[in-house]
Amino acid sequence: MLLTLKHYELLCALAEDLHFGRAAMRLGISQPQLTQQLKQMEDIVGALLFDRTRRRVSISPAGLLILPDARAVVRHARRAEDVALRAGRGLLGELSLGYVGAVAFNGVLTRILANFRSRAAQIDLRLVMMDLDRQFPEVAAGNLDVGLVRLPYPDVPPEIVARTLHHEALWIALPDGHPLAGEAEVSLSDLGGADFIATHLPPNTGFSAAAHAAWAEAGITPNIVHRAPQFAAIVALVGAGLGVAIVPESMRNALLPGVVYRPLRGTTATAPIALIYRRDRESPPLNLFLASIEAIATEGL
Repeated sequence: MLLTLKHYELLCALAEDLHFGRAAMRLGISQPQLTQQLKQMEDIVGALLFDRTRRRVSISPAGLLILPDARAVVRHARRAEDVALRAGRGLLGELSLGYVGAVAFNGVLTRILANFRSRAAQIDLRLVMMDLDRQFPEVAAGNLDVGLVRLPYPDVPPEIVARTLHHEALWIALPDGHPLAGEAEVSLSDLGGADFIATHLPPNTGFSAAAHAAWAEAGITPNIVHRAPQFAAIVALVGAGLGVAIVPESMRNALLPGVVYRPLRGTTATAPIALIYRRDRESPPLNLFLASIEAIATEGL
């Protein structure tokens, strides 16, 4: 017996809600029906997809493994159902684009979207802010057409093309009362004993790799006291006086109280921004998007 679309929809709904009653309501079925269909699905795949007790429901490792592909199946099915409606409205397709939050501050996202919209106003744009460690599997599974991420990323899937668009300089965010806040530039070697606030990513991934390269270049081992997934949160912690933080230059556009930004002196490390997509993806909207990127690449992002 093969899995059906209903099975994949069930997996996606229950993974999002982690509650049998809410997931059943979303799917328009009763809770006993959901339980029966989940049992049937687990029998087919030969593994538990959710760990459940009387108090909580959590997705199992097997469930996590197939979730990206399940979302892809549901997404493609819904896209197929919408083709006739989009054609009736004169639309030729849809482009789903993921992006890390930091690209919204440096103008890269703004320029790319403005150029694409001027060339392809008939394309529906679906924008999703998403951490880079989620974007790679979502692009690989076909749930996203394209992503804007920070490099590097370990173990890039072979089917993914990663094209660097821009290298961003590193700055330091300091509390406005810090002794170095009045300097025009700051060297990391002057911050060897400081408390640092960093991203949640490992040292070989994304912006974390750039920060660790800068620390290594300065010959210091950082004392990381707090971590946060978004730069806005990191800078807010700096403003609260909890430490200092290496940030991309574009964060100086985020004017939060109690924070000053200064260029880092004496480092060659940069934070690359890249475009990722499947090399075998056959999508007219994606082709238009890549063509718009080519058109502005010579001018520099």
